[in-house]
Amino acid sequence: MFELLRQHPFALLLVLALHGVLFAALLLNVNLAPDSRSGEPLEITTGDEVEVVQAEAVDAETFDRIQHEREVAEQEAIAEALREEEERRRAEEQQRLEEQRRREAEEQARREALEEAERARRQAQEEAERLEREREAAEQARREAEAERERAEQERREREEAERRAREEQERREQEEAERREREEAERRAEAERELEEQRRRERMEEEMQRMAEAAERREAAQAAAERREAIEEWQARASAAVQERWREPADVSASDRATVQVRVNETGRIISFEVERCAGGPAFCASVEEAIERLRALPEPPDAEAAARGVRIQFEPQ
Repeated sequence: MFELLRQHPFALLLVLALHGVLFAALLLNVNLAPDSRSGEPLEITTGDEVEVVQAEAVDAETFDRIQHEREVAEQEAIAEALREEEERRRAEEQQRLEEQRRREAEEQARREALEEAERARRQAQEEAERLEREREAAEQARREAEAERERAEQERREREEAERRAREEQERREQEEAERREREEAERRAEAERELEEQRRRERMEEEMQRMAEAAERREAAQAAAERREAIEEWQARASAAVQERWREPADVSASDRATVQVRVNETGRIISFEVERCAGGPAFCASVEEAIERLRALPEPPDAEAAARGVRIQFEPQ
């Protein structure tokens, strides 16, 4: 209540004024009770003039009712004043809020306009800077092209001068070289005649030495081939003997039975494979030939890889 009155001081003043008016009216309308002894009205004198006020007697219940009605009227007046003040305050607050929103909208529009203007200014500045950079780049490219053209022109002049000096030097050298060649040619002809005779002599000696070397190589090749043939024949004989030692000749063989087996070995003599090329005899004879090779896992080591690759051909004949 006190907080409400503090917030509405004009309403408080209005209520106090109403209270004063009502209190004054109460004083003017108050009825005094008659004197119990005389029964005459009470006279009130003020100053020189005397006014007789006829007081009417009222009972306590009527007085309380009147007092209650006055208090109710006062409270209604206070409430009405408070409502009017509240409505006025709300209207002012609404107006203040609308004014504040209007100002905020104007401020927002102003800020947006400023931002748009700032963006346009920055864009214009950036465009101007871009154009300035392009102009500077174009100017720099023009200066560089001009410098490159001057450098190329200078190089061309220097190159032409160098070529001219080189031609002159080349002509001088060619002249000197021609003279030198003429002298050397004369010397070479004389030297060539001497060398030709010496060459003929050396050629005769080389031809003789070549014939002697070729004869020696033929003798060595023939000796090596003979030695190799002997080594291969010896290895084939030892291989055939090794197989014959393993061969178990059947009892019912015929003197005309014959078999030829091609055996292939590696460089160490280990048997890789074999093939019965021909077997003229009974089944027992042919089977004994294969069994002899199968029992023998290796032959004597061949003299070289070529002999191993060619293999060895072994003949089987009854004893």
